Amino acid sequence: MSPMTELGLRFVRRPGPGGRPANLAAFGATAVVALLVTFLIAGSLGLTHRSDRIGWRSADKAGPATAVGMLSLNDDQSVDGHRLSVLDLAVLKPSEPAPPGLDHAPKPGEVFVSPEVAKHWSSLGKQFGTDKPTGLISRKGLSSPEEYIVIRGVQTISADQHPQYVSSWHDKVWDSRMLGLLIAVAFGITLVLFPILSLVGQAAGVAAKRREHRLAALRLAGATRTQVLWLSAVEQAVLGLAGAVAGLVGYTVLSPLIAQIPLGGGRWYISDITVQWWTVLVVLVAVPILSVISALIGLGRVSITPLGVVRGQTRKGVNAVRLGLLVIGPAILGYYGLRGAFVPVLIGVGFAALAVRVIGPFAVQVIGKIMAGNANRAVTLLAGRRLVDDPKGAFRPVAALVLSGFVTGFISVFMPSDDANSSFQDMRIGVALLLSLVFLTVAASTAAGAVGTALDQAAPARALRRSGVPLQVIERAARLAAVVPVLGVGLPVVGFGALCGLALSGGKVITQGSSGLILLLGQVIVGLVLVAVAGAAGAPVLRKASAN
Repeated sequence: MSPMTELGLRFVRRPGPGGRPANLAAFGATAVVALLVTFLIAGSLGLTHRSDRIGWRSADKAGPATAVGMLSLNDDQSVDGHRLSVLDLAVLKPSEPAPPGLDHAPKPGEVFVSPEVAKHWSSLGKQFGTDKPTGLISRKGLSSPEEYIVIRGVQTISADQHPQYVSSWHDKVWDSRMLGLLIAVAFGITLVLFPILSLVGQAAGVAAKRREHRLAALRLAGATRTQVLWLSAVEQAVLGLAGAVAGLVGYTVLSPLIAQIPLGGGRWYISDITVQWWTVLVVLVAVPILSVISALIGLGRVSITPLGVVRGQTRKGVNAVRLGLLVIGPAILGYYGLRGAFVPVLIGVGFAALAVRVIGPFAVQVIGKIMAGNANRAVTLLAGRRLVDDPKGAFRPVAALVLSGFVTGFISVFMPSDDANSSFQDMRIGVALLLSLVFLTVAASTAAGAVGTALDQAAPARALRRSGVPLQVIERAARLAAVVPVLGVGLPVVGFGALCGLALSGGKVITQGSSGLILLLGQVIVGLVLVAVAGAAGAPVLRKASAN
C-alpha cells in the first residue's frame, strides 16, 4: 500500500477537527444518491419485466397463415371502480404452448380471469355465460397483482373487430402502456438528473472543502500534485463506497413500500423491482467514481495554487457571457417539441437545466452586489459581501433547490385532471413520484450544503468574532445569505421552467383547474421550509467551528 493511500485511509478514520460532521454529511448525501439511482434503474427494469409478461397482448406482426392466435382487446368496462380489460382470444395453433399465465390454451367458451376479477365474479358470471371461471391467470401473465383482466376463448374474431395476429406468445413486444411509462421515466430521469448530479457534487464538495487546507499544507510541504489528488481520491472513494452500500441497503428495505405505488394499472410484484447483481455492481462502481470526480474538480485550485488556498484567496467571479445559455434550451424545445423527436427534446431539457446551474452563481453575484451596495445594517452587508466574494459557494447549497424549481415550473403546465383516463392517472402519479425524488434530493443537498457552508465560513466567522462582531449577527447573516439565492434565483427559475414547458407544448397550457398553481405554491413552501431546516442544521456547526 502506497504511503498516500495509507494516509488517505487514516484521514477517513481520523478526519480531524470539523471533519466528522463533514464526512457524515458527505456519507448521507452519497447514500441518498445511491438510493435514487438504484430506484431509477430498478423501476425502469420493472417496467420491462411487466411488459415481457403481457407484451403479446399488443402484438400484431404476424399474418393469418403463420399466427398462433388472433385477439381483440376491449377495456371500456369497469368493475368496482377499476378498469376491466376483456381479451377475446382465438387460438389458431392449439399444439403451441399455452399463453403466459394460463395452464392451457383457452378453447371457445372458456374464461380465464385474474385473481382480482375472480373476487367479483358473482356480478360478472352472467355477462360471460358461466357461473365459474375456467381458471385463474397466474402472475406470469399479469402486469400487476391488481390487474383486472378476462381472457375469453372464442372461435374466431370478425374482421370488423380489427383482430391482432400473434406470431408467438413470447414475442418481445412492448406493451403500449408500459412503453409510454418507460418514455415518461426517461424524460423524468432527464429532469431529475441535474439535481442528482448537483447532490453528488455537494456530497463530494462538503468533505473536499474541509480537506482543502490540509491538502494545501501537504503541497507546500513537498507533496506532488498527483500525490495530493490521489490522497483525496482515496478519501472520497471510501466515503462514496460506504454511501453506495448504505443506499443499496436502504432501497432493499424500502422495496415493499415502493411496490405499493399504483403505477401502470396497479401495484408491483416485489420481484419486478428487486435489484439484480449487475445493478448492485453499477451502483457500487458509478457512485464512488462520480464522487471522486466531483471531489477532484473541487480541489483543482489546491493542486494549482496551494498558496492561494492558505492565504484565503477567493475564486474568480462569473461573467454575463453565459446568459446566452438561457436561449438554447427553450429554442431546441420550441423547434422539436411538437415534432416527436424524443432525443432532441431530452437534449433541450438538459441544456435548459444546465443553463440554470451555470448562470445561478452569476445571478447570486449580482444580487450580492445590490445587497452590499444598499446595505444599512451589518447583517445585510455581511450577507451581501458573502454572496459577492464567493457566488459559486453561495449558490452550491441551494443549487438542487433551485433546479427543483425548474422541474416544478416545467411540469406545472402538464397536469391533466381527467380521472377516467388511465394515462392521465399514470401521469399524475408519475409527477408526484418525480417531485418526491426531487424534493428528497433537495433535502439531502440543502442539508449537506448547510454543513459545507458552515465549515467554509468558519475562518472568516472566527475572525469576525475575535474582532467583536456578535455571534447572532454572524448567524443571521449566514441565514440571509442562504435565503436570498432561493428567492432571488429560485423564483425566476420557476418561471424559466414554465417557459420551457410552454415551448415544448407549442405554447399550450395543458394544466386544467388549479393543479398547476397548487404545484408551484407547494414548491415555494417546501423550498422555504428546507432552507429554514438547513439553516438550523448548519448553525451549530458554524458556532462550533468558529469558536476557537
